[in-house]
Amino acid sequence: MTFRTGSLTDVLNDEHYRGRLQLFNNISPGNLSLFISDLTEEDQGNYRCSTEKGLRDITIYVKDCDLSGDNYQVFNGHPGGSVLLPCSCSDLNTKPQTFTWMTFRTGSLTDVLNDEHYRGRLQLFNNISPGNLSLFISDLREEDQGVYRCSTEKGLRDITIYVKGCDLSGDNYQVFNGHPGGSVLLPCSCSDLNTKPQTFTWMTYRTGSLTDVLNDEHYRGRLQLFNNISPGNLSLFISDLREEDQGDYRCSTGFWEYRDIRINVEVGRRETSTHSGKTDRRPPSEQPPSKTTNSPPSSSSTTLEQESKATSALSMKTHRRPQSEQPQITPKTSSPSSSSTTLEQDEQETHSSLPLVFGIAAAFLSVIVGVVAFICWRCKGGRCGKKVITEGRPKQKDQTVPDVTYSTVSHIHTAGAAQVQINAGEKTEYASIKKEKEEK
Repeated sequence: MTFRTGSLTDVLNDEHYRGRLQLFNNISPGNLSLFISDLTEEDQGNYRCSTEKGLRDITIYVKDCDLSGDNYQVFNGHPGGSVLLPCSCSDLNTKPQTFTWMTFRTGSLTDVLNDEHYRGRLQLFNNISPGNLSLFISDLREEDQGVYRCSTEKGLRDITIYVKGCDLSGDNYQVFNGHPGGSVLLPCSCSDLNTKPQTFTWMTYRTGSLTDVLNDEHYRGRLQLFNNISPGNLSLFISDLREEDQGDYRCSTGFWEYRDIRINVEVGRRETSTHSGKTDRRPPSEQPPSKTTNSPPSSSSTTLEQESKATSALSMKTHRRPQSEQPQITPKTSSPSSSSTTLEQDEQETHSSLPLVFGIAAAFLSVIVGVVAFICWRCKGGRCGKKVITEGRPKQKDQTVPDVTYSTVSHIHTAGAAQVQINAGEKTEYASIKKEKEEK
């Protein structure tokens, strides 16, 4: 029995409990317990189990879903993103009798869970946790912006979603210069690069009328976008520029959101000059042709004179080599346009032969120094016009020196000066020695 309605009522025969009751006395005759499933708030009250011998009273309190969190919250999103609208009972195991998600985005209250506008973009979590009533919305759109309400029989929570669109950054008008065959990057991006615009276009007025750049055959194979890497980066890269590409271009994400860019394609060829201090050591046949100057044809004769002077200087530096060994210089005949190139080549050849000339000169100088040293050594040894007379046994010198001079003094009892025979190798010399008479 129950007193939930204020009067004693037979629970087993009450239509309010139909399909929600279960007894166990069919299994065990003495087990009179009652199992009530799918509890509702109306089930709360006092219950009595009685037999002919006694009774037991039991009170059931059915706890409602008390919503947690603040009564009002604000969330920001961006197109293409997602947002989680929180709503849950204080006890996640508590299942509310009913709950709904409503929205005022259209100006009137609409059931979100049954709105075709959200088809395929909603997800609930109450199948995992009965008290978790949160709503997940994916692939946000600007039309999703508005106020949403989560409500149960005991309370409600209001949440506002702001869907921030793509606010284009940068200047409203820019100018870029390019040249045929080059490339140019037209910048266009949202302030938040994670924001995905609903739509965007690149248009051009180059033909005098508005044309869709991305679908124009004129640009086939020459365009590149970056929004696949960063949703808010709408920049356009144009390669292999042509003269026909010159004109005004517009990047737009809406009627009031656009950026205009001007491309000027310079027709003149850009010449770049590089200055290098390094000598081009490539053979003359592989060197690039020199630029033609406006000098008169007579400059070629000046070049030949300079070559002759350079050749003469080279001949003087070879240190008087025999005429048969001197290099043969054949004057080169060059056109006026290549005179400067010929002079540079001759200078390079002269510089490359200098080490050889210096080597030969050093060799000759070494020979001369050796000859002079040998002559000086001979003079110091007594072989420069003075004859050395040695009496007695010849003085021993270094056994390694082969040329030794021997002298013999012979006394001849004849009148006149005495003569001394000097043997020097194969030659024999005679020297007169005056003998003064000793006074006794």
